[in-house]
Amino acid sequence: MTLAAVVGHHPPVTRCLVIASVSLTVGCALDLLSPTTLLLSWQLVIYELQLWRLVTCFLFFGPFGLPFLWNIAVLVHYCSSLEGISFQRKTADFLWMLICGAGMLLALSYFFGNMYFVSSSMIELMTYVWGRKNSNARMQVFFFVVRAPYLPWVLAGISALMGGGVQDHLLGIAVGHVYYFFEDIYPVLPTSKGFRLFRTPKLLKKVCNQRD
Repeated sequence: MTLAAVVGHHPPVTRCLVIASVSLTVGCALDLLSPTTLLLSWQLVIYELQLWRLVTCFLFFGPFGLPFLWNIAVLVHYCSSLEGISFQRKTADFLWMLICGAGMLLALSYFFGNMYFVSSSMIELMTYVWGRKNSNARMQVFFFVVRAPYLPWVLAGISALMGGGVQDHLLGIAVGHVYYFFEDIYPVLPTSKGFRLFRTPKLLKKVCNQRD
């Protein structure tokens, strides 16, 4: 069974993310790629125009192992649920959320200076937005149940227990909160006058064949 067949029933953006992430890991496992060519290096991006690093740093979850499988499982479940339910028939809006989130994370990584892969932060961004949009949901995480808004914090804790860093997760949560606030809370306030900071460009909607 091919990878495309396994993820074929998932929404299009999720499907592309999973296939790209697994492909990069397979490429590194077969020595076709080196992780050093995928990490984020602002010096190489700016002075040698290695622009692909601005994308691959979001897609590589490390070599095959428990952390990789965990991240892919979280990506498949929550990204698919967010795109397929909360952003149902709004592929352009979902893609624009990822683009805006990626832009904010890249800006933060430039100032922090020690973020080489931002894939964990992107997952936390998606789980945070998912949790806020499904605030009444309760999730089974191993042997305990948590409410959806607290899920990103639990995932960050699990990552720390597995030997991963916490900074990337906290940045993802912060960026997710910024997106959620300006997209779902601020526009409905009387003082906002309907202003939306993250309004999806009409061109992207046209490309994705999304109707308002």
